[in-house]
Amino acid sequence: MNSNEVYDYIRKISVTACEKMNDFSANVLKTRGGRIGSGMGALLEALWGYMMNQIIHEHSELDCEIAWFPDNQYNDFSCIKKDVVWDEMSREGEYFRIEVKSMNTGADESKAHFAALQKEIEPNDALLILVWEWRQIDETHFSPIVIDSFFDRASGVAELRDALHVARGGSFVMAGHCPDLCEDSPCRHVGEPLNASGKRERLGGPESTRPSLNVSYAANFGGLVRMIKTDNESARSVFRQIRKENAVADHYISFIHKNFPKEEKNQYTTVELRRVAAQLGIINCANNKDALYQQVSSIDGYQDALRDCF
Repeated sequence: MNSNEVYDYIRKISVTACEKMNDFSANVLKTRGGRIGSGMGALLEALWGYMMNQIIHEHSELDCEIAWFPDNQYNDFSCIKKDVVWDEMSREGEYFRIEVKSMNTGADESKAHFAALQKEIEPNDALLILVWEWRQIDETHFSPIVIDSFFDRASGVAELRDALHVARGGSFVMAGHCPDLCEDSPCRHVGEPLNASGKRERLGGPESTRPSLNVSYAANFGGLVRMIKTDNESARSVFRQIRKENAVADHYISFIHKNFPKEEKNQYTTVELRRVAAQLGIINCANNKDALYQQVSSIDGYQDALRDCF
């Protein structure tokens, strides 16, 4: 199997891995109550790797396995070739890499960030997002259950994130224009995001753009929900254009809006929702935006109408 075939297969069986995770959780990860800030998301991210390898090993014809990165760095896993020396620096012996993020539906999403720079992402590298919740499994116990997952090319999500970052007034350090006046060539800060106030959004950004003595960086860049928010008409226009042109971006937006419908409702004005409602054949449109959104979102295929109507 070539790299693309392996990628497609791993993406396919990832759904099965989530099902196995849920079976395991219901039988083993049982607790009284379900604390939001429990660190359970990190455990689920790790559990995905173990379940994936169980599935892969059941299919001996697959020449791959999921490997952990030994250090704390971007990408949690690498899909590597079996019985072949793996060099994480040169990428020898690997097919592609996987960054895993988890989102609890009842928690503030601000801790979940996809902040890797585009220059750090290879074309076949994947972003996996696990949306989960504490679910009651019997009269007294709860377990962490994955209710949805996203697996797609990380580069497509990064392109959406970066375009909207600029549309909101942000920027990226350009070669020859580093705020630190770096003499290194190439400058290590090239590609680092700066917010609309010119402050760095990652720890690796220019020191001169540090927000304050008490805060190392602004940390708004790449929030899994926040990064697709729009606060002006220009940004909304960029959002809709990219969604039409970038299939991965469309997949990501649809995924986030499906699991966090409030974000989808806020993306569109009442006038725009009425336009989509008319296209979907809704005759008696509600006057209240919340009720109107409920009417629109109850129709099969409504997200296609939202994407194509503008």
